[in-house]
Amino acid sequence: MAAEQLGVTPDHWANLAWAVGAGHIVSDFGLPWLPPSRQAELADYFGRSDVARNLAPQLETSITCDNSRGSATRLGVYFENLWAFAFQQHPDYRLLHRNLPLRAGGRTLGELDFVVHHLPSGLTEHWEIAVKFYLQVQGEFWVGPGLRDRLDIKLARMREHQLPLIRQPAARTLLADLGIQIDRQWALMPGRLFRPLGDSATILHRAINPAACRYWWARVDEFQFHFANLPFRWALLPKRAWLADRAYRVDRAGSCAAIAAGFLQNESRGPVCVAALDHTGEASRGFIVPDNWPELARAGL
Repeated sequence: MAAEQLGVTPDHWANLAWAVGAGHIVSDFGLPWLPPSRQAELADYFGRSDVARNLAPQLETSITCDNSRGSATRLGVYFENLWAFAFQQHPDYRLLHRNLPLRAGGRTLGELDFVVHHLPSGLTEHWEIAVKFYLQVQGEFWVGPGLRDRLDIKLARMREHQLPLIRQPAARTLLADLGIQIDRQWALMPGRLFRPLGDSATILHRAINPAACRYWWARVDEFQFHFANLPFRWALLPKRAWLADRAYRVDRAGSCAAIAAGFLQNESRGPVCVAALDHTGEASRGFIVPDNWPELARAGL
């Protein structure tokens, strides 16, 4: 049962507000996380009703234009598109470069996600951003649902390659040639962390943000056993509905049994993100995974 068949429509403005305001899934790890005060300023601005009224139509047009490019279907690119719009529209920022490639000697050294001028401070900033969704495996590891990504590896790459890139001599020369002097750097990584259904006893690493961990993952039989008798309707969430948790529109929803049956018919496609709905909106969120997913995840550690 595809998400489109259940009529789930993401809300781009709500996703923008979530993108600029959601907390990091981790702290520390030697990374220069964007301070809460800076995030609060962004969230306050885009949370204003007058700003939403004026800019939401422009965002819809921008996203429609982005959709014409194939890469924009990827969630990470969509997330970057939301941030690009935020930098272009917020009065405290001027977007200088996005996905700036640094090449020397016929090879690519790396790419800078965003280079922006922060007007209140007068400083030029390099931002590295990512939105991540990880499932907990064997307590200490967090693995992407597609098994192609792991939290500790992503953090290490950001800390040891993406942010230090600008300090490489070749990169410094290239930036100087472009007239860019980076005054400071920020990292930003919101998202959600999914723990095994019913397992809240495992102690989290002190750097993990517990507010990002209110979510679960389960095999389909575990999903049915836990939720079958609860009064929820269920929606399969397309990736663009993985961000803001209550603003997406659900025209049709299914029962727990229908979701389980649909998953079993399409199990080979891999994990699916589902949301339980009650009269207030989203009440719970998780991933249903194929029976062999936990073994594959452990084997890849």
